[in-house]
Amino acid sequence: MSSSNTVLLSMRVSRQVATSSALGLALSCASLLPAAAQTASQSAAPAAATQQQLPAISVEGARPQNDYKVDRASSPKTSEPLLDTPQTITVIPREVIEDRGANSLRDVLRTVPGVTIAAGEGGGPQGDNLKIRGFAANTDLFIDGMRDQGQYSRDSFNLEQVEVVKGGSATSAGRGATGGAVNLVTKAPQKEAITAGTVALGTDRTKRITADLNQPLTALGLDNAAIRLNVMGQTSGIAGRDVVENNRWGFNPSITFGLTGPTKFTLSYFHLQEDNIPDYGIPVVNATSLPDVKRENYYGFKDLNAETVRTDIGTARLEHEFNDSVSVRNTLRAAQTRRISNVSVPRAANVAANSMTKVPTARDAMLKTIDNQTDVTLKFATGALSHTVVTGVELTAESYDNQPYSFSANASTTDRLFTPNPFARYTGTRTPGAKTETDSTTAAVYLMDTIKIGEQWEVAGGVRYDRFHAETDIARTATSAAANLERTDNLVSWRGAVIYKPVPNASVYASASSSYNPSAEGLSLTVANAGTPPEKNVTYEVGTKWDLLGDTLSLTGALFRTEKTNARETLPGGTVQVLNGVRRVDGIELGVAGHLTSKWQVFGGYTYQTSEIVETFTAANKGNELASTPKHTFSLWSTYELPWNLKVGGGVQYVADRYWSDANLGKIPNYAVFDAMAAYTIRPGVDLQLNVYNIADKFYIERVHAGGGHAVPGAGRTALLTTSVKF
Repeated sequence: MSSSNTVLLSMRVSRQVATSSALGLALSCASLLPAAAQTASQSAAPAAATQQQLPAISVEGARPQNDYKVDRASSPKTSEPLLDTPQTITVIPREVIEDRGANSLRDVLRTVPGVTIAAGEGGGPQGDNLKIRGFAANTDLFIDGMRDQGQYSRDSFNLEQVEVVKGGSATSAGRGATGGAVNLVTKAPQKEAITAGTVALGTDRTKRITADLNQPLTALGLDNAAIRLNVMGQTSGIAGRDVVENNRWGFNPSITFGLTGPTKFTLSYFHLQEDNIPDYGIPVVNATSLPDVKRENYYGFKDLNAETVRTDIGTARLEHEFNDSVSVRNTLRAAQTRRISNVSVPRAANVAANSMTKVPTARDAMLKTIDNQTDVTLKFATGALSHTVVTGVELTAESYDNQPYSFSANASTTDRLFTPNPFARYTGTRTPGAKTETDSTTAAVYLMDTIKIGEQWEVAGGVRYDRFHAETDIARTATSAAANLERTDNLVSWRGAVIYKPVPNASVYASASSSYNPSAEGLSLTVANAGTPPEKNVTYEVGTKWDLLGDTLSLTGALFRTEKTNARETLPGGTVQVLNGVRRVDGIELGVAGHLTSKWQVFGGYTYQTSEIVETFTAANKGNELASTPKHTFSLWSTYELPWNLKVGGGVQYVADRYWSDANLGKIPNYAVFDAMAAYTIRPGVDLQLNVYNIADKFYIERVHAGGGHAVPGAGRTALLTTSVKF
């Protein structure tokens, strides 16, 4: 990253390039340590000499606009700047989202190494399924700090930034958060008027329109209030994939009273509706390898496969600052997501017989949530120690009703492997399965304290108690009896850290934290797991963070270990689950974000992780790597502002090969995908932007079914031309 050629990495990325680039960044970070210490020593010169240097810094170093570097996370639970927060947190700001033309959460998360996207489970969750540092994070998605467990594909039209918190985060997130959590920060009303919008046209029938309107309410006599409205509509196919369709529209109005006063009250409502022909990809041969088939092959029934999703979220937030030392925030939210799906999942690929099986499945699922969180922030001193305490209470009620359906197998469910016919009609029958109805309640209290000891030392710690109660009713069917299952878990999680600041613009830290995965984490108990206690996890992390070049560039590095000390496994015989397994991921993570010069910005990182199944009932899997956990992931995005109102950019995402399943019988091939953009300012407030994705039209596997049953290819070469206005 010493020259502008790094932007495109010479268009020759391979595993060796990705690894060497990351090691280079690591060495750069390491080399900065003594240099920074030397600088700190030199800065102890007389004050007059220091003051003589300040004008030169301020002339060149006024913080640039459209910054890729973010200084703080949005949650009050993260009370300190990111520089002084003892945990790896990657914040993708709106500027990166817009420059990359990332229109979905999946697109946004491609900029974050250590995050892998998973495929849907048959008729199960087809929305945003992901793993962080090798552990599932499907239930660890949040919107403005509150859990969002709905099974849908999230759009970026109303996002201000996306925060990826790595490692155990249970003290702030509650249940789950083993490898990390993702928080979506939505756009909020502002004091200044905004009239903005985009119109985009692209390959594969892509059409997209957005609008962002913010209006102060001074004309109504409300001098400290504003209303904001974000809307979006999109229809598209997927490059290189036949039949698949993604159609969605949504809107998000919000109003805030008390924009600049001590008391702020915000009301918002979010609606998103999807009408898709979902993509379950291509079959995998014995969960070990890909058949040599065309990327565009669609292994489903076009007349049967359909997915409709409706999400509604209403939020009321009251914030009040009593004084500089005491503030409180209360958030109340009601949310509902309904997903109705008919899909046919590709299975049983037989290369020699040129055949495969389509497995139709369906479900009608409804998730409802009422959540209230109260956070109190206290700042005070005890002698020479300065404290920032965040304490609070969370009360949540959730319900999840799931009606599955099965389909009869017949001649229509068998198709050709190499030349499938998606227009064939399914001729079987659909039968309702056992409906499950789950109700859960969570009552939690937490306290976190950051103690500053002089100018260079900080100690941070926290503890949280959750009482998580779930009840599942399973309906009777012709082949199975009814069941009424119930479980209560009392979860205590903790976090501790020490931070040392060798200079004001740097920190070195060591931290440890815990988290839990209860049986009903996904809001469903089964006969097998209802009697099983929660899984326990612990994360250790040692890292450093540096803000350089006048605080416009952030460099981070960390070593980590996350271990699931008692993984849930099924006893031989397949009817009861017990806590027996041990799973471990060790790694190193490097990150960069911000300005190299006033015109040149970068955003990216590298993660190296080794995973191991340490203990398991399945003797053949002991010592194996975790499924879909690549050793190397690397992402870099960079833009440069040229003269003539022109900005250009490009980037690469590299994912090393990874195993299909825990059995480690075959690997998913590694891949590198290159993107590029160019933006031209026609006149102030009017821009034309071209994004091209997967420039080389690489055929690669992006998402994989957890058991290696099917794999979803990434999109082929795609172009998107966007006209944007903002006044």
